[in-house]
Amino acid sequence: MKRLALVLVAAFGALLLLAGPVAAPASAHAVLESSDPGADTVVSTLPGAVSLTFSESVSLVPGSLRVYGPDGARIDRGDVDHPGGHGDRIGVSIGDGDDAGQGTFLVAWRVISADSHPVSGAFAFSVGHASRAPVAPSVHSSRPLGIALGVARWTGYLGSALLIGILIVIGWCWRAGWSSTRARRLMVAGGVLLAVGSVASLLLKGPYDAALGLGATFRGELIREVVGTTYGRATIARIVLALVGLVLVWRRVRSLRVAGALAAAVGVSFALAGHAAAGDARVVASLNDTVHVVAASTWLGGLVVLAVAVLPQRDSDASRLAVSRFSGLALALVLALVCTGLYQAIRQVGSLGALTGTTYGRELLVKIAIVLVVLALAQLSRRRLAAGDTPLRAVVAAEAALVLAILGVTASLVATEPAKTAYRPTISASLTVLGQTVDVTAVPTGSRAVDLHVYVLDASGQPAEPEELTASIGLPDKQIEALPVPLTLADPGHWRAPVSVPVAGDWRLAITVRTTEIDEASGYATLTIR
Repeated sequence: MKRLALVLVAAFGALLLLAGPVAAPASAHAVLESSDPGADTVVSTLPGAVSLTFSESVSLVPGSLRVYGPDGARIDRGDVDHPGGHGDRIGVSIGDGDDAGQGTFLVAWRVISADSHPVSGAFAFSVGHASRAPVAPSVHSSRPLGIALGVARWTGYLGSALLIGILIVIGWCWRAGWSSTRARRLMVAGGVLLAVGSVASLLLKGPYDAALGLGATFRGELIREVVGTTYGRATIARIVLALVGLVLVWRRVRSLRVAGALAAAVGVSFALAGHAAAGDARVVASLNDTVHVVAASTWLGGLVVLAVAVLPQRDSDASRLAVSRFSGLALALVLALVCTGLYQAIRQVGSLGALTGTTYGRELLVKIAIVLVVLALAQLSRRRLAAGDTPLRAVVAAEAALVLAILGVTASLVATEPAKTAYRPTISASLTVLGQTVDVTAVPTGSRAVDLHVYVLDASGQPAEPEELTASIGLPDKQIEALPVPLTLADPGHWRAPVSVPVAGDWRLAITVRTTEIDEASGYATLTIR
C-alpha cells in the first residue's frame, strides 16, 4: 500500500511539472506577434520561407502554415516546423519562386495554443506590387466533432466523480461502504467512464485541432501530434490513473491517503488539459484547478453514493453517521469550490464587460446560476437532516442531477476561449486639437480589425470640416512605425476607415488636424486591438 501511495505521489509531481514555470510570460491564447515577411508589406523578391512568431509556444497540426500565390495556388512545400527549435516560432519553406510571379500572396495559419485550443488567422504580403489577394479555403472545426469532444470531456468528469469522489467519501464518511455492492459498482463504472472519456478525448482532439471530420479520428499523424503536447501527456496519464483506480477498487484499498493522492493526480491531469496550462502563474492556476476538480468530483460522487447506496439503508447507525459526516464535508467542499471558482473567474474573465459580452462569460453565468440552486437544495437537505425528515433522498438526487448539469457547462467552458482574450469592446476616446473636439470610436469587426470612426466638432458642438484630417497608427512596443489610415468622409464632420493590424496590441492612433495652411496639430489615443 505504501508503494502504491508513493507511485501516486510521484505521478502527481510529474504531472505538476508539466505546468511549467510559476510565472511564465504567456497569454491565455497564443497571439501572433510578428511575421517575416510582415503583414501588408511589399518586398522586391519572393522569400524562400515564411515564418511567424507567437506570444507563447504553440503546437503544430497538419497544414499549420500555408502560403498561396496570386493565382490562389498553394506554393509552400508543407514542411512546417519550429525554426531553430523555438516553440513560439513556426516556419515553412516556399517552392520555386520563379513560377509564383508578382502580386499579393496570402499566408494562412492554424496552431494549438498552450491551453490546448486551436487558433488561426491569415494575412497578406506582396511581391513587387499589390494585386487582388487570393482567398484561402475556409478552415473551421467540425461542429459534430466539437460536440463529440464535449461529450467525451463530460464523460471523463462524471467518471472522476464516481471513482475518486466515492473513494474519498467512503474513506472519510462511510468505511462500511466497502461492503456495499452498489458503491463498488458505482466506482467501477466511474473508472471505466474516466478511461473511456479520456481515450475519446485523446482520439478526437487531433481531428478537431486540424479542422477535419470524424473520419480522421484514427489517423496516426494526428494522434502523434496530440500525444506530443501537454494535453496529450496529461490525458494519457489520466487513462493510467483510471486503471490504477480500478485496481484500488478491486483490491478494496481502504487508505484515505492513497485515495487522496489518486484524486490529486487526476485533478492535475484535468488542469493541464485546459486553461490552467497557459497564462501567467501556471503552477498556481494548475493547483487551483486541481482543488476545483477534486472538490467537484467529491461533492458529486458523495451525492450519488448517498442517493444510491447510503440513504436506502438509513436505518443503520453506519448510514446515519455517513450522512452526518458528508454534510460537514460537503460544506468544506462548497467553500473550496467557491474560492477556486472565484480565482478562475478573475483569471479567465477579468472584467464585468467580458462576463456579459463573451460566450465564455455567459456560460460562466449559467454555471453560477445552477450552483446557486444547488446550494439552496443543499441547505434544504441540511435542514431536513437536522429535523430528522425522511424525504431526504429526493433532494439529494436533485442536487446530483444539477451537479451533472454543472459538469456539462464546465465541459463547454474548457473548450471556449477565455473571456479575457475573447472580449473585444468598442473603444472610445475624446481629444482636443486646435480648439476642436475629436471623438474617436473603434468598433471591433474581427480578429485584429476595427471599424474606425472619427468625429470632429467645433466649439459649439456642431460638425466641423477642417482643411485636412489625417490619421496613422503604430505599435511602439513592437517597433512598428506609424502606418497611414485612409480616412473617408462619411457625413459632415464624420470620417471612417476600416483598420486591420498585423498583430494584436495597444496601438497608438495619431489624429492630425489642419485648420489653415500653418495651423496644424496632432492628438493621440490608445486603441487596444485584439
